[in-house]
Amino acid sequence: MASWPRDGRVTGLQRLCCAGLAGALSLSLTAPLELLTVLAQVGTWHCRRGLRGAGHSLCRAEGVRALWKGNLTACLRLFPYNALQLAASRRLVVLFTDELGHISHWRAIMAGSLAGMVATVVTHPTDVIKTRLIVQNRLEPSYKGILHAFYKIYHQEGFLALYRGVSPAILDDLVVLGCKISTTFIKIYISAVPFSAGSFFVYINLDKIWREPIVHFTPLQNFINGCVTAGVAQTLSFPFETVKRKMQLTPGVDQSLQPQELRELKLLRRESFEPRKSALEN
Repeated sequence: MASWPRDGRVTGLQRLCCAGLAGALSLSLTAPLELLTVLAQVGTWHCRRGLRGAGHSLCRAEGVRALWKGNLTACLRLFPYNALQLAASRRLVVLFTDELGHISHWRAIMAGSLAGMVATVVTHPTDVIKTRLIVQNRLEPSYKGILHAFYKIYHQEGFLALYRGVSPAILDDLVVLGCKISTTFIKIYISAVPFSAGSFFVYINLDKIWREPIVHFTPLQNFINGCVTAGVAQTLSFPFETVKRKMQLTPGVDQSLQPQELRELKLLRRESFEPRKSALEN
């Protein structure tokens, strides 16, 4: 059993701001890798030559700033996501805590997982908008910004379009999100059921891997453990992430088209809808 930690030195608002700023900094630093991952998942023309070729093609076609497409949306999403996750986690932990104020590790993991799922569902429209902004051509954008994307998706495709891919996102949360174990001995991330067999197997065998008890792990060992378990969980959940990205895109749009091909397609569609002039008018 473990007690829920309470730190009176930091308020909830301060904790939320610190988490948001730290998350925004990490997202901004890794934004190019995230962008190339999304482009590879949806199958755009940039990724036909591998990771390095994709980055070079994108910079040449749209400029270096294109590597940070959708990053503002991802950073803004952190604050409501963290607030919802923190609030839901607090409520669930109180619900799962016994009369003595203790909570088991597995209940803490369940509370964190459920809180993450709540935050994911509520903020999912911003994830859809981020994917659309990443995939579009920055020089010929379909969406001029976050609010314009929200307005256009809502009016052209309906409210449910903002929740495309939410079911794979929930399954992805069951694999990757998990919860931070509330213990003073080890602080690493592991995943929740039902798809966390690989990462859980790594976690329960950490003492065999290091050949010493978990309570004697150094900070470096804990860091390595977290990287290994997160890598296993991310690998297991990656198919769900790919399906989610595919579902978030506009139906009927071939994401593999290059900018010139996309312009020709738009011109062809425009001409097909224009009324033809009759012979008498000529």
